[in-house]
Amino acid sequence: MQYAGAALGSLWFLIQGILIFFLYIYISDGLSAIKGYSSGRNVEFILSGVLFWIPLQEMINKSTTILTENRAIIKRSGVGINIFYFIPISQLMIHFSLLSIPAVLYLFLLNNVSHFSILIFPWIFFSALFLYPFTRYLSMANVLLKDISPIVRLLLQFGFWSLPILYHPPIQYQFIIKYHPLLPFLEIFRSILLSNYVPDVDFNVMIFYIIFSIFFYILSKFSFDKIIPDHL
Repeated sequence: MQYAGAALGSLWFLIQGILIFFLYIYISDGLSAIKGYSSGRNVEFILSGVLFWIPLQEMINKSTTILTENRAIIKRSGVGINIFYFIPISQLMIHFSLLSIPAVLYLFLLNNVSHFSILIFPWIFFSALFLYPFTRYLSMANVLLKDISPIVRLLLQFGFWSLPILYHPPIQYQFIIKYHPLLPFLEIFRSILLSNYVPDVDFNVMIFYIIFSIFFYILSKFSFDKIIPDHL
């Protein structure tokens, strides 16, 4: 695991997440002050977006290197590589659970927590399963191509800033942003977590991406499963 051997273990992830929370909230308040209006629900909007994004980003990063970092263990143990694909998802659920505690408490103090907020846990798990075919493919591709990790980090930056996590998308760009594959999952996540939040979801787009994810899993499984063990 990424933080194995560290004194605080996964608590480092919690500390990092809290610092990011306050950093983005501070930036949001600063921008609001410059524009002359109260940040108000902007804090809750940002907090819910960051809570959704950070664990998923961590899962994607970890998935990319999971096979190459554990090459020796895979060869010695003989358990096969399939179990390693699910380690990042397990980490995601642990880290999300840790990170959700201060986030939900803060939202509770703001009096903006939905009665159904407990459902964010199965929803973030479902979001991770949606991404699983792609992270599985990245794990295998990173065995064959060494340049995958830097490309993934770059794409994650693009994914973060193109997703309305820190900002409300301008009207003229909404027709583009609505095709972001994670937007429906983020919008539903916010509607589960925040009270009185109305999600803007195009379910046709969402269903298309889910079907594509399943198709991509089948395609990558039959294309790479027999090749990768020989290259470890």
